[in-house]
Amino acid sequence: MNFGGSEVVFDYHNSRIVVLPVPYDETSTWMKGADKGPDAILEASVNLEFYDIETRSEVFRNGIFTLEPLLEKRTPEALVNSVYDKVQLLLS
Repeated sequence: MNFGGSEVVFDYHNSRIVVLPVPYDETSTWMKGADKGPDAILEASVNLEFYDIETRSEVFRNGIFTLEPLLEKRTPEALVNSVYDKVQLLLS
């Protein structure tokens, strides 16, 4: 699933916005479910208004590309390092 649903489908090279889902729930001690957050956000994103009144623009036209979820579960430190490495790669 991509951010914005089928209305917002751009390829990576033509997108100025990149969404990196990170479903992680390995450290929850009471209620599980944080790992469902990225999917819930992507699912809800199809109901967004595409026109932003404050900026008077349609930001999605800058291209939004949704990456595959980052699925690091070994340790919290490994997750942080994986996210950091991925973001550094994206920024470069």
